[in-house]
Amino acid sequence: MFSKRTTFSILCAWALLAVNGLRSQTPAAPQIAPAPPPAAAPAESKPDLPALQAAAREAEAKLPTPELQSQTYFDLSPVQRERWQKFLPRTLLKLTRRERVQVVVLGDAILDGVKVEKGIDPLLKSFAGEFARALANQFYYTGGVRVLRPGSKLRSKEDMVLGPEILLQPVRTSSIVSAASALATTGFQGSPDLVLLAYGLQDGIAGTPTADVAAAMRSLLDTARRHHLEIIVGGPVPQASDPEEKSLALTCGPGSVMRDFCEKESLIFSDLGDFSRLLSPPAGTSEAHLLFPALMQQYQSRLNTLPAGEVATPSTEMHTVMGGILYEDVMNGAPAVAWKVSDASTTLEGQGKLRLEFQMSSTSRESQTLIVLPLVPPGLKLNEVDSQIILAAGAKQGVAVGYTITDTLRLPLSDGKMRLPVLVITAGGSRIVDVVAPLKPFDVSWSTRVAFNAESEFKPGLEIENSTNSALSLSWESAWAGKKQEGKVSLEANGSETLPLSLLLPADAGAPFRQRLPLNFALSANGARQIFDRHIEITRNFGLKEAVPLTAADGQASAVTLRADADSMKLFLTLDLAGVDLADAAAGDAYELLLNLDARSYGERLTPGATAALRITGKAGDGAATVGPVAPWAFGSGYAAEFDPAEIQAALSSSANGGRRLTITLPRSYLYRHEWALGNGNSQLGINLRLRGGGREYFLTRGTRQGDDAESLSILELTDKPTRRWTVRVE
Repeated sequence: MFSKRTTFSILCAWALLAVNGLRSQTPAAPQIAPAPPPAAAPAESKPDLPALQAAAREAEAKLPTPELQSQTYFDLSPVQRERWQKFLPRTLLKLTRRERVQVVVLGDAILDGVKVEKGIDPLLKSFAGEFARALANQFYYTGGVRVLRPGSKLRSKEDMVLGPEILLQPVRTSSIVSAASALATTGFQGSPDLVLLAYGLQDGIAGTPTADVAAAMRSLLDTARRHHLEIIVGGPVPQASDPEEKSLALTCGPGSVMRDFCEKESLIFSDLGDFSRLLSPPAGTSEAHLLFPALMQQYQSRLNTLPAGEVATPSTEMHTVMGGILYEDVMNGAPAVAWKVSDASTTLEGQGKLRLEFQMSSTSRESQTLIVLPLVPPGLKLNEVDSQIILAAGAKQGVAVGYTITDTLRLPLSDGKMRLPVLVITAGGSRIVDVVAPLKPFDVSWSTRVAFNAESEFKPGLEIENSTNSALSLSWESAWAGKKQEGKVSLEANGSETLPLSLLLPADAGAPFRQRLPLNFALSANGARQIFDRHIEITRNFGLKEAVPLTAADGQASAVTLRADADSMKLFLTLDLAGVDLADAAAGDAYELLLNLDARSYGERLTPGATAALRITGKAGDGAATVGPVAPWAFGSGYAAEFDPAEIQAALSSSANGGRRLTITLPRSYLYRHEWALGNGNSQLGINLRLRGGGREYFLTRGTRQGDDAESLSILELTDKPTRRWTVRVE
C-alpha cells in the first residue's frame, strides 16, 4: 500500500503534467499591442491545493476505463446464496473459503448400478460423485473429489490434481431404520460436514411402514444435529417391472414421508426419480394407452436389467442425470411444472371402497392436455378413471379416482393419511406427484405398535379421529383370540378418542412360543363401514437352557430349535438342525444364518433403535463356519467399536445318532453396554435368528418391520427361570 504522502505527490505530478499538456495543446494567441507592464508580483508562485486536486480529478477522468472480466464460474446469484444460507450455511462457508468438505453418503441400493473401467471407485460415477464434482467445479479452482473407502484398492480420484477436495465417505445399509446408527459409528470415523441421505428404494420394496420411515428420519436428524452436521435428502427412484402401475408406486410411500419431513424441518429434498428430468416425453402421440408404454420403455432402458424379484438399480447414465438433478435442486430448487395438485381428499364409501378427489390446476399461459394416471399402491385395486384432461390457461378441473381396498393391512397405521401417487404426463414432461390427504370420515391410529414384557394384557391405544367438520357418531367392534368387544363413540368435529380396547394374552403355561393372530376391527359411521384388520404377533420371553422352536417360512412343521446359555465370559447359542438336509449349493455354501442381537442395557432396549445382522455361512460338512464382517452398531444403537469376526466362533458338528448342530459363541466383552446380570429376568437381550438351509427357511420371529429394527426382535432373559411375559407387535 502507498502512504498518503506518496499518493499526494503522485496526484500532484499527474496534475502538473495535465496542465502542461493542456498548455502545449493551446493554439497561439493573435499578436496585439503590448499591454502596460503589470504591477510587481512575487518572484515565485505555486498552485494552491484545490487547484491541484481539481487537475488530478480531471486527469483521472481521462484515463481509460479498465475492462474487468466477470468471474461467474465461482459466483452465486443472490437467490442461490440466500438458498444456501437457509439450508446449508456451514457448508457454504467452507466451500467459499476453498476449504475441504467431507460428505457422508448414506444410502441403500440406489448407490449401486454404476459400471466403471480402469479400477476407478464406482462412487465417483454415481449420482453422489457427479453432484460432488459439480460442487467442486462451482467453488474450487483446483482439487476435485476423492472417495474415502478404507482398505479399497480402487482408484479414489479421477484426476490427481492438487487443491481443496470434496471427500465422499460411503456408508451402505439396506434400510433407513439403521441410518442413524450407521452415521453415529462408521459415519463419524472421519470429520464429516454434510450428510447426503438416499433411502426409500429397498424400504419401499420391502413394505417398510411409513411410520418407521418417519421415526428413522427423526432419529437421523437428531443424530446429525447433535454433531452440527447439515443434511441433504435424496428421494428414491421408482421400479418399473410388470405391472408398471404397481411397481412405480412401491417407493412412493417412503419418498412421500421423507418429502413431508424435509418440508417440516427445512431440509433440502431432491426427487432423484423425477421423470420430468430423467425422461423426454414421447413424440407423435397424445393417447394415454400409447404414451404410458412408451414412457416406461424409455425409463426401463435407464435401469440395469436384473433377474425378477431383485432391485433394479440405476444405470451409469442415469446416475449422471441424477447427479445433475441433485445439484440443480441444491442450487436452485426443483423446476416447476405447468400444473399443480390441490384440495385433495380421500373418502371411505362403504365396505372396501375408497374415493380420491383432487383439483388439477393449470399454471400455463396456454391450453394443455394432461394424462393423469393414478398408480396403484399395495393393498388397492384401481377402478376405471378418465385419464385425459384438457385445461385452458389458468383453468382448474376436478379429478375423481375410485379404488377397491384389497388388503386392509395397507391402510394407514399412524398418521391417518392416505398417500396415493399419480403420474401426470404432458407435452412438456412427466412427473409422479404424491397426493396426501386425511382419510374421511374417520381414521384409525395405533399409538402402541410394539410392547415388550407385556404380562396379562396388551392395550394398543387405538385412537379414532373424526376427520370431518361436523359431529360424528361411530360404533366399533373387534375380535381377537376368540374374544369379541364392541362400543360406541361420539366425536365432535375433528375430535378424537382412544378406545378402551384391551387384548388378553395367553395365561396357559403350555401356550405356543410364537403366535400370529388376526385382529378383526371395524368402524361404522354415516352409512360407511370399514374393516381395519391387523395381525398381531406375540412371542414369549424365553430363558437360558430352554429349547424354543423356530418357525418354518413355508408354514410346514419344523423341528429346528434354539437354546441359549451364558456364563460370565460368553454367550452360547445352539441350533439343533433336526430335519434340515444340508447340501452345498452351486455358490458353495450350504446354509446362511442371520443373527440379530440388541445388547443395550434394559432401559435403552425398550426404546427404538437398530442392530446389524451377523452373517454366518458354512459348508454342509462338519467344521468351522465363516462369520462375516461385523458392523460397529451390530449389537444396538450406541455401540461403536471395531469387532473382529475371528472372536466370534461358529461351527457345525454331528452327533453319534446323526443329528446336526450349529453352535455360536460370542465373547461377553463384545456386548459391553449390557449389564449382564445373570439370573435376573430383567437382564435381557433382543434376539432373532433367520436360517436358510436344506431348501427351506426358518425364523424365531418375523413381521413387517425390517430385520435390523430393534423393535422386530424377541426377548432372551439371562436366567434359567424366565418370567411369563410377552413381546407384542401390531402388523
